[in-house]
Amino acid sequence: MQKLGERAIFHRQAGRQEPDPWLTPALAGDRRRVRRVACRSAAGFRKSQRKAVDAAIANLSTHGCAVSSSEPHQVGARCWIILPTLESWDATVAWSSGTRVGLAFARPLHRAVAEMVIRRTNGALPWPTSR
Repeated sequence: MQKLGERAIFHRQAGRQEPDPWLTPALAGDRRRVRRVACRSAAGFRKSQRKAVDAAIANLSTHGCAVSSSEPHQVGARCWIILPTLESWDATVAWSSGTRVGLAFARPLHRAVAEMVIRRTNGALPWPTSR
């Protein structure tokens, strides 16, 4: 079985083992733990002790997302992202470049939840599904 770091890149679906599209890198040399998928969606974003501001999600994975907001954010800051139709999700600013930030979720999203958000915004996933 192939591994990405210490994680298997296979998962069980419908009683058989298949390559896991979330753990299979999208590009050669990608250092991320899980694949990010382009996802254009509005969201809410707030830092600790602050009101929520409007934000735009640029990409999403089970472990994080990239967001553009109206103000810059400090790396390491604790924040919450409010994904469409979901509760707010605890995250930490992993990187920042002006008003664009990368968030690392404190707890990964379940793959079905991430896929639902992507389907709602993109209409489909970038890999085939059996559903």
